[in-house]
Amino acid sequence: MHKNNKLIFTILILVIIFIAGIFIINKTSNNKTEEETSVVQSVKDTFVPPPTTLYFVGDIMLTRGVESSVEKNFNGDYNQLFKNVGELKNADILFGNLEGDVSTIGNNVGSKYSFRMNPEVLEAIKNAGFDIVSFANNHVGDWNMSAFKDTLSRLNENGILKTGAGLNKSEAEKVTIIEKNGIKFGFLGFTDVGPNWIEAKRDTPGILLASDPAIEDIIKNAKAQSDVLIVSFHFGEEYKTVHNSRQEELAHRAIDNGADIVIGNHPHVIEDVEEYKGKPIVYSLGNFIFDQSFSKDTMRSMLFSVTYENKTLVKTEQRIITLNKMYQPEGIFTKEEIREKDDIASGACPTPKKDYEDMFFANVGQIIDLPDVTYVPSKLREIKTEASTKKGVCLVKEARDAFELMAEAALSDGYTIKASSAYRSYEYQKNLLANAIKSGKEDASISIAKAGHSEHQLGTATDITGKSIGYSSANSSFTNTVEAKWLEKNAYKYGFVMSYPLDKENITGYKYEPWHYRYVGVDVAKKIRDRKITITEYLK
Repeated sequence: MHKNNKLIFTILILVIIFIAGIFIINKTSNNKTEEETSVVQSVKDTFVPPPTTLYFVGDIMLTRGVESSVEKNFNGDYNQLFKNVGELKNADILFGNLEGDVSTIGNNVGSKYSFRMNPEVLEAIKNAGFDIVSFANNHVGDWNMSAFKDTLSRLNENGILKTGAGLNKSEAEKVTIIEKNGIKFGFLGFTDVGPNWIEAKRDTPGILLASDPAIEDIIKNAKAQSDVLIVSFHFGEEYKTVHNSRQEELAHRAIDNGADIVIGNHPHVIEDVEEYKGKPIVYSLGNFIFDQSFSKDTMRSMLFSVTYENKTLVKTEQRIITLNKMYQPEGIFTKEEIREKDDIASGACPTPKKDYEDMFFANVGQIIDLPDVTYVPSKLREIKTEASTKKGVCLVKEARDAFELMAEAALSDGYTIKASSAYRSYEYQKNLLANAIKSGKEDASISIAKAGHSEHQLGTATDITGKSIGYSSANSSFTNTVEAKWLEKNAYKYGFVMSYPLDKENITGYKYEPWHYRYVGVDVAKKIRDRKITITEYLK
């Protein structure tokens, strides 16, 4: 082969090898890219974002008596106010209502109740975990426009978002978006209690009013930019624990136009919660921190929490925050914990002065008496007024809770039952029988137990009355009522058994009393019912 031809041939071979190498590398690279793309896509398809939790608390007012308390008790450190509610930081988003200006400037417009807070409060509010506040309420103009604008500036400087207010109408009605876990949470704030003079206008600072003719469009526009829209209203009547028709109209209107949650403030007490079209409405959260110590209700706030998964509401919860005498939140409690606290503090039910052996299942009756006639059961708790005819009707806690559930179930079926008598002391029972005998009651000995022989002293027995007889005290007229028939059919489901049934007088020693029921627990009540026996026979 010619020398030049050899050189050309060699070059061709090298070129072919080079091209083949590039092809192989590209092929491998493409395959790898395809595999990586497939893996990434698979991860995307299976990725589930974590749940997102929002907390809402009530009015935040840190001047006047609160400021004095901070100076006196906490050496001027506002952070100490939040020491017992560190859990607030667990929220992905924490929302409250800032009740008044935070500024060092302005002049008091003359209201008897004018609030202007020390700017140091904002750092403490931020440290407590607050992400956003509503600034549309009746106290934002207390120290005139200069303090109002200064507050907006200071909120921004401290990294706290706001809603319901702005330097002009456009800014005030602009939805505030907080994005968490891929969900856009939008916030809007309105006030229905003024002050109207500080309404945001085209070129002037101010707040959004609920009376704005464009409210529906404002809400619709906000929803268009949000996955979940929260609308806050400052509305209602002060110190009323139930919402009024105006609040309901505004809340429903907000949801009809796109709101997913409605949060209310202003009454200074907790109001009811409603579900409308599957959306929660909290009519008033009450006072988170405020210096209104004149009532128990004004020293409390609801902590309302919602949890979202994939833009779907999966959980709501209501808990209570109570204030101590220093206007410092004491902690976050369940409703049951608060009720227990209130029950103990009320002193409505007697408490034992010594430790007794538990007599929950004591077989007391006509012949058998209590081992200790001074017996007072522990944890006697008052039945709520909706389920009793008067105050001070007490059962042991377990029986009380079961009775209230039973009363609610009866009500849902269209029947109203109430407890007219429950726990009775030895002395009370002694006087009850003595008065019956004195009045000439012929069957007193078989209709009223002797002192120390009464199930009522156990704190697990109750006399029940109903709407059919005007909630009068237990008597024979209850026998054929619809309430008596409902109880006979359903009471065992809640752990109650009729103690003295018909045609069992020879066993129980007492005449038929369709109103007298004793709590023995659901399992025991079912056994007694299934065996068609009396409590007396079961306990033997």
